[in-house]
Amino acid sequence: MHRWLMAVGALLTAVALLLLSLLPSAPSEAVAMTAWIERGHSLLSWSDELLFFAVICWGAGARGLFGARKAGPSVHIDVGVTALTVALIALVVLLLAMGRLVYPVFEIPLSAEVLALVVSTAFGALHLAFLGFAVAAVALSWSTRARLIGRAVGIFAAVAFIGGSFPWLTPNWWNASVAVLVAVWGLFLALAA
Repeated sequence: MHRWLMAVGALLTAVALLLLSLLPSAPSEAVAMTAWIERGHSLLSWSDELLFFAVICWGAGARGLFGARKAGPSVHIDVGVTALTVALIALVVLLLAMGRLVYPVFEIPLSAEVLALVVSTAFGALHLAFLGFAVAAVALSWSTRARLIGRAVGIFAAVAFIGGSFPWLTPNWWNASVAVLVAVWGLFLALAA
């Protein structure tokens, strides 16, 4: 069951990130943030909802797969699970930021400067999540049953995740590709762990 939870978490994360990759580029002027959020409202909203379930599924699956191991302690697993935890916490920050952008909490309007801060916080959390995924990809790939192939997949995924950790600088097609790779890596990890 833990494998399925981890796989579902990876797939939901990938779909949420894919939806974010469909957003137009965020404007650099705070005044244009409101229009950008209105144009991407449905994408932000769906991504936000999916990330909530993704974090729960992925976290429970990883805890079950890597938490109850029979063998002795493993530095690779400890580092990998810690990095995955950091990535999942960053996704929680991302979903909180996106939630504030799309849901009118107490009907409090946000100024353009506050909107710019929340949007930049969301992209910062996404950056942190991808860095956590990169470390987890390398560390956890050393503990899979698919020894050499697992390590190659982990290193390839880590390089792509590092490249994808700057979504405001990379084109949408690259961000979409990295989102798909999150699903592929998560599925591989769930099946090979």
